[in-house]
Amino acid sequence: MTALARASGAVNLGQAMPDFDGPAVLRTAAAGAMAAGRNQYGPSAGEPELRRAVAERPALAGRYDPEREVTITAGATEALAAAMLALLDPGDEVLLIEPFYDSYPAMVALAGAIAVPVAMERVPPAGAGLSWRLPVDALAAAAGPRTRMIVVNTPHNPTGRVLGPAELGALADLARRHDLYVLTDEVYEELWFDAPHVSPAAVDGLRERTVVCGSVSKSLSVCGWRVGWALAPAELTAAIRVVHRFLSFCAPPPLQLAVAEALRARAAGGYFDELRETYRRRRDLLAGALAAAGLPAAPAQGSTFLVADTSGWWDGEPLAVARELVRAAGVAGLPLTSFCARGENARGVLRFAFCKDLETLAEAGRRLRSAAPAVAAVRLGGDR
Repeated sequence: MTALARASGAVNLGQAMPDFDGPAVLRTAAAGAMAAGRNQYGPSAGEPELRRAVAERPALAGRYDPEREVTITAGATEALAAAMLALLDPGDEVLLIEPFYDSYPAMVALAGAIAVPVAMERVPPAGAGLSWRLPVDALAAAAGPRTRMIVVNTPHNPTGRVLGPAELGALADLARRHDLYVLTDEVYEELWFDAPHVSPAAVDGLRERTVVCGSVSKSLSVCGWRVGWALAPAELTAAIRVVHRFLSFCAPPPLQLAVAEALRARAAGGYFDELRETYRRRRDLLAGALAAAGLPAAPAQGSTFLVADTSGWWDGEPLAVARELVRAAGVAGLPLTSFCARGENARGVLRFAFCKDLETLAEAGRRLRSAAPAVAAVRLGGDR
């Protein structure tokens, strides 16, 4: 979709990459670390400064020992992969909540395990587009004697859901009942808009079986830096660190040191409060534009995405719908085909990223509203 957007001059809301830069303190601190000669291998587990800064983050402050329970990785993707390779045996089953980030099933396969997708319940409230909820009963039904792990993403990509207390409680019950590892992807932990994000690791009875994965790609708007982490009890961390040494050995030390400084400075200065408000404005601008064009979106409680109902324009194969949107409106969204094991669960929706400049989002809205009458006329004419 990115290639198609470039070729056609479309506004690209498909790729989840900010078109603005992170805080200046990052670049200043990274340049200082490079100038000071911190350019060789660092400790495989991560620079001590960053491990301490990660352990001090408000959501889980005081719950993890930075020396024995925090590992710095080359992005959250490596953290997730290292955890699966460390904790899964061939033939183990892993519950994946569909739609899911597209790397999860690939990581499960690399570990020799078996992905068991369980679709989120799509709820179409009257007059309010659509929304999703955790499929508690379906997850319980899918768990069996070979189930070893469940992967949880909150705030959720792509739906924007933030798991609430009742869902987290049900997740804890399921994990305890079936003795499961809980692998949590929390890269959007700072990007919540209503109720604050709560890590599953903070729920009673889950810490000892949970691996928390995160990064600064989204919270500090530096997707290309690839600095992430895995937090887990010491016994699990020891296994994860063995795998991490043979995957990347260490994330780039100058960038680690810069992230450590930025995390401390940003938390103390209210940066994340400002970031949430910035994204809230962007979310609301894009949601309004989509609704005005006849593409109502599910409410995004977190993340940087809106998933819109496209059935009012077209109801066909998702990739074909995405291409038609580029042709008709000059706006690129992302079909959820790579986020779903079953094609029917991707039908009728597209994901739109609002981690873009306000001007970019406004232009996308203008194009969508301009195209809507022509699309409606074609539908009324019976050509679709």
